[in-house]
Amino acid sequence: MSAVSTSINEDKRVEEDADTTNTPPSDPVRSASLWFEDGNIIFQAQGKQFKIYRGLLSLQSTVFKDMFSVPQPSVGESLVEGCPIVYLSDAAADLEYVLEAIFLRRWVAVAESIPIKAVGAFLRLGNKYEIEVLRAEALKRLFFEFPWDILAFNQVYDTDARGTLIQDDDWTWIDAANLAREQNVLSVLPIALYWCCREWSVAQLEEGQRRPDGTIATLSPVNERACFRAYSELLKLKENTWAWALATKTAHGCENQVCSMERVQAMRDHLFPTSVSGCLQRWKERYTKGLCLSCTTTANKLQNQGQKETWNALPSAFGLPSWEELVKDRAECLNMV
Repeated sequence: MSAVSTSINEDKRVEEDADTTNTPPSDPVRSASLWFEDGNIIFQAQGKQFKIYRGLLSLQSTVFKDMFSVPQPSVGESLVEGCPIVYLSDAAADLEYVLEAIFLRRWVAVAESIPIKAVGAFLRLGNKYEIEVLRAEALKRLFFEFPWDILAFNQVYDTDARGTLIQDDDWTWIDAANLAREQNVLSVLPIALYWCCREWSVAQLEEGQRRPDGTIATLSPVNERACFRAYSELLKLKENTWAWALATKTAHGCENQVCSMERVQAMRDHLFPTSVSGCLQRWKERYTKGLCLSCTTTANKLQNQGQKETWNALPSAFGLPSWEELVKDRAECLNMV
């Protein structure tokens, strides 16, 4: 199965979602920014209407192109300002992000971060309606923020590049993990779920994170279970990363008491209190402090080696396929764009 294929029968969904004979809900709300006076078709989702252009939609989406090419029954057809209404079951917010991108050139091809909700809308509806430009935009942003390669991970997270393409909000990791699971982009999950475990305790994950609109972001049941099972494994892996701090000696033959004190301090700082934070921390110069040159060299080597071991074991901690399989999955995603 494709890395971004969904379990939804697309033909059936489009047929259901694009029914122009449904009885419209009362008092629909018109979009302020997506209501073109000379538009020739109206989309309605969750009681919100958008008056747009079918020709431009056909250029962007093969699904809409095929749908518009099929003559629609005129008997009982709903019309607003002479335009037929297409009722969609999609979330109005998702549809609005997509239509803003197509008709107002918002969110796409911009060198700034965008909300995870916009990314989700692009991937979700990009897959469903075969809007390749939006699907590609979503994957580009997800794959940058959630890399599969440890070198890319270090570059993104050690240089404060996190949040470059997707806004770094409190709920971003939760929504990204749920989106990846929903759309079967599994290579995003190891890092997305790791950050959920890193940032929040079990109780905090159960409670969720409040968004500005008052809704609560919570992990899907399958993602929540993956995180809960991973906590203990991540704590064990963290000991690999910080093995030099747990050792009685760092460098062979070193009897320097200052080095011993520095190891104890590093252990207190990074291994207690119990937290998965630091599992993927590579060596940094500030860890040298009072270590002798020999211990510094050894600790540097051990920490970076431990980080790689933790990285390689990360997918299995969450019950996911190996990085090798996830990389193939990601390549398949990109080949479809």
